Amino acid sequence: MSRGQVVRSLRALAVAALAAVVVLAVFPVGSAGAADDAAPLPVEAPLRAIELVRAGRRIESIDRRDAVLQQKLVSANTALQMLDDQLHANEQSIALVRQRIRTGAAAAYARSSTSREAPLEIDHVTDLSSAQHYVQSALDVDGAQLADLQQMEAQLQQQRAARAAEGSGLQDEHQQLADERARLIQTQKSDDAALQKEGAVPVMGSSWLTPTQLASWYRSTGALPKLAPGTTIDDIARLYVIEGNAEGVRGDLAFAQAIIETGSFGVAAGNNYSGIGVCDSCTGGYAFPGPIDGVRAQIQLLRNYADPDARAATLANPPSPGLYGSDPRKAASIYDSFFLRGKAPLWNQMGGGNWATDPTYAGKVLGLYAKMVAFATGSAG
Repeated sequence: MSRGQVVRSLRALAVAALAAVVVLAVFPVGSAGAADDAAPLPVEAPLRAIELVRAGRRIESIDRRDAVLQQKLVSANTALQMLDDQLHANEQSIALVRQRIRTGAAAAYARSSTSREAPLEIDHVTDLSSAQHYVQSALDVDGAQLADLQQMEAQLQQQRAARAAEGSGLQDEHQQLADERARLIQTQKSDDAALQKEGAVPVMGSSWLTPTQLASWYRSTGALPKLAPGTTIDDIARLYVIEGNAEGVRGDLAFAQAIIETGSFGVAAGNNYSGIGVCDSCTGGYAFPGPIDGVRAQIQLLRNYADPDARAATLANPPSPGLYGSDPRKAASIYDSFFLRGKAPLWNQMGGGNWATDPTYAGKVLGLYAKMVAFATGSAG
């Protein structure tokens, strides 16, 4: 089996496992199969869902910080290597000057010696004086050069020590980030396992199903969508996954929500796919200029419901003008002051007054999603 086949098989198993969790959450054992909400979730479940998202954001922040650290480490190591090269060249120069000094000193000694074992080859006293003066001058020059080289060596050693300390500090910080990242990943695994066990389905996260899988499931139902001219169900499915991933919202589940809200896109007036603005006492909902606007408004609103840290400034795209108004500053203020921000981090909580008044709303969305997952894994029916 190829690596690609292994990956696909593992993914299929993971999706199938999620489908089982969703089905158990929506249709508890012993129930008659009615699309009703699951039993009350533990109070910790919404908090786990929030911490799961925050841990993911912290990991992303760590990865960005570590990427910068790695660049600094490369620069520090490059500078350290350059200093080592300069030190080596300087040490060679010092060795050459010292050799010249030793040679000059030996010559001076030979010319000034009165020993019979070291006869002088000097014809006149003036010749001896000139030779001594020449050698001494050379020694003075070499001595000054040696002093300069030794001073340079001391400076290079100081610079090297500073660069080495910098590199060591960066390496320590890198290790701290790696340790924190590992801890956060372990926390994510623990929270995710607990949520699955409890049958809790977070609103935030990446889509499990692809646009192709969403569109294929839709076509299998035989439904006929009434979408904006030139828009296909494939376009809509693609928008949900792209817009969802941009905001960290489960776009595939938002697609399931849209199916419930629009009767399989049979009623999608004004590109409003999620019943935004529709209520029991309202005459109608919001209208959006195009499909992308309708999907984006739904995704952004879902994030505001689910993410207590949601702010207009951190959205991937500016707040939807069709929902929050065309004035960017006012739109941001409206988005940031949403009174239900962070109150429904789980799809299980979307009902009973959060997104909809229907107390069985969450069960309907999750029940439909379970069917979509079953179809994608080839276990439908």
